[in-house]
Amino acid sequence: MIRPLLLLSLLAMATLPAWAQADEAQPLARFRMDQLQQTVGLPEPQARLVVERWSRYDRELFDKTHQIQAIRRQFSDILLGPGTEEDKSLKVRPLLDQFVDLRRQQVELKQKFEDDIRARLSPSQQVRLILKVEEMQRRMLEALRQGNTERTERKAIRRGRVQP
Repeated sequence: MIRPLLLLSLLAMATLPAWAQADEAQPLARFRMDQLQQTVGLPEPQARLVVERWSRYDRELFDKTHQIQAIRRQFSDILLGPGTEEDKSLKVRPLLDQFVDLRRQQVELKQKFEDDIRARLSPSQQVRLILKVEEMQRRMLEALRQGNTERTERKAIRRGRVQP
């Protein structure tokens, strides 16, 4: 399975959801096209099909993630709000069913996406894609860590805890 591909999609969606479009004018789609052609060795028509499917997956996953986040906020409001534990349980029960169903739908989306992508690639292309996505994932996580470190340092400087 192409699990690293999915984590990269999630990270990209979390930071750049507006870019998750199949339109070639979008930076993420262009980046994916370039990587699929240069690293995985896909010809342009095949790469375009994969990018379009990847973008559709991003949109579908983003929608489910947004719905789950809304339910989490409702959970928080209910659990931190007034009422007895029994009242809170009654209020959260239908939301919990929705939450679990949305999580199941996310898993199904992921499986369908992986199956669709694999169907378009030869085994050697699948391996190249997995290796490239793992490399991109490491780089993205490293960049996120670096960004967090820099933000933490700037906050400390603003609060006067550290000298610039």
